[in-house]
Amino acid sequence: MYPKLLTIFSATGQQGHSILSTIHRHPTLSKEYTLRAISRTTDSPTAMALKNQGIEVVSADLNTPSTLPAAVTSSHTVILITSTTYASPDLKALELTQTQSVAEACLAAGVKHIIYSSAVPGQSNWNGRSVDVFDSKATAEEYLRGLPIKLSVFLPGMFMQNFETFMKPNPCPSGDGSWVVSCVVDGEKKLPMVDAAGDMGAYVVPLLLLGEEEGVGGKTYASSGVWTFNEMVEVIGRVSGRKVRYERLDEKVYAGFMPGGDGA
Repeated sequence: MYPKLLTIFSATGQQGHSILSTIHRHPTLSKEYTLRAISRTTDSPTAMALKNQGIEVVSADLNTPSTLPAAVTSSHTVILITSTTYASPDLKALELTQTQSVAEACLAAGVKHIIYSSAVPGQSNWNGRSVDVFDSKATAEEYLRGLPIKLSVFLPGMFMQNFETFMKPNPCPSGDGSWVVSCVVDGEKKLPMVDAAGDMGAYVVPLLLLGEEEGVGGKTYASSGVWTFNEMVEVIGRVSGRKVRYERLDEKVYAGFMPGGDGA
């Protein structure tokens, strides 16, 4: 029966808005699905813009389970992008709780398909060392795989938008007029990167086009390409007209620069 209802948590963040916009413009999926945008606030500029496009916008909070049943009611497919709260003393447990709360609401509502934004786990890929910001999503994915709901997963690379926020170039302390980008990674290590706000929808669309059977259980790795930090700062410098270099920092030093807000 068409159209089916597709619900996106959260539709006003970088990933969710890209996904929603791509589906809304898609020649096939826009006819197959109606869209419901979930946001904590329904009067933000982004939420208002969605309403003006005729898209249903519903208020719900991943950290308030009582708001979730109404958010997923009548939904066929739910796209879930959990919120990583960097300032939380136990962000891993918080993100798992968010996932469990949405999943319980989905089970009760008879949702057929969940598409989850996950991450490559640090612990199994870094000599057993845990990295909560990655492992939190991998743990939540493992939980979802144990449920009687069809599951698809996409795994974004590092967001290009990070260079506009906590990884943006800063003036060199020496005062020589140059700018510095800092991180803990080897400057020659290739990293997958993605334009979260512009391209994320392109990686989710195939999971919907494959159909309910073929599109379930697989993983899509979302990356626009791979670059080293040395290559990234060369591009930033060339575009900005500034002298920009990369500096590898000690992990403890870099941890003090991490943001205290949410990431989605």
